[in-house]
Amino acid sequence: MLLEGLLGRHQTGRPHPAVVLCHPGMQGQTGMEYSVIAACQAGLHSAGFVTLRFNFRGVQESAGQRSNGQHEMNDVLGALDALLELENVDPSHLYLVGNSFGAWMAAEATARDERVAGLACVVLPLALLPKPPDWLRLDPRPKLLVAAEHDAFCQLGELQRLFEQWAPPKELIVIAGSDHFLGIGPSRDGANRAGEVAQSVTRWLQHAATATP
Repeated sequence: MLLEGLLGRHQTGRPHPAVVLCHPGMQGQTGMEYSVIAACQAGLHSAGFVTLRFNFRGVQESAGQRSNGQHEMNDVLGALDALLELENVDPSHLYLVGNSFGAWMAAEATARDERVAGLACVVLPLALLPKPPDWLRLDPRPKLLVAAEHDAFCQLGELQRLFEQWAPPKELIVIAGSDHFLGIGPSRDGANRAGEVAQSVTRWLQHAATATP
């Protein structure tokens, strides 16, 4: 299946860490051009990462049909395969970043693929997941959760309770005063938080890529 994507490469021959970025997909949100994903891609590429953001199946020019989470995880795994075909990608430093539905699919892919070195989830829609990601209790890979204080799809107290049970290394960042949409589209937050989220994700992944052997 052919999926539409945008690849951010580097011309140097040295190995680079690499990241797949997964867009949200519910409540009328758009594809890989979504501002949180675009801002994270720009920040991470400037920080030396090879980046790949793509449209899930059935979105814009990607082939196939949406499956409400049944098969989109395979799209993430396919994106990882595509990164590994590049000569200057360090296979020991492959990361996943996802926003909302994309965070859910990134987490599912991480649970099933040992090639993933770390996971960053932005506004993980905990209330919509079929079951809590309890596998994170034993997973030693770095993990970042960026949460919104007033997220209708992820009760902050419940996320904090689960987060305490997950294995380190881990970090939870809460965007005070914001909601699930982070100031975009139907959000009640008057400020677009895409840049703020991108700074946090870029900082964290830079640290993860240098701290992980």
